[in-house]
Amino acid sequence: MGPLERLKAQIDAIDKLGHASSASPEFVAWRKETEGVLEALFGGDSVEVQDFNAIYYTPVFLSCRMGDEAFEEAYRNGLEEARSLLAAWIDQIRQKRA
Repeated sequence: MGPLERLKAQIDAIDKLGHASSASPEFVAWRKETEGVLEALFGGDSVEVQDFNAIYYTPVFLSCRMGDEAFEEAYRNGLEEARSLLAAWIDQIRQKRA
């Protein structure tokens, strides 16, 4: 499986992460593997890797009044941001190859 196919597989795996959390082993493994795929495609110091690593999966600001909902929402939003970025990069690669 080439890097582009691996990147698509990482997008598909996001659906299975929806009930996990940013501290779950499944998510940590997915994030590390996705970063590795991006490094293979774009280089370790690339803007794409930096943008991926800049995604927040937890609330940016913490308050003692925050409930679990705030963490769940931040996690889901982070996954959707990752999905959008990864899909955009796949489209970008495909357009360059066409």
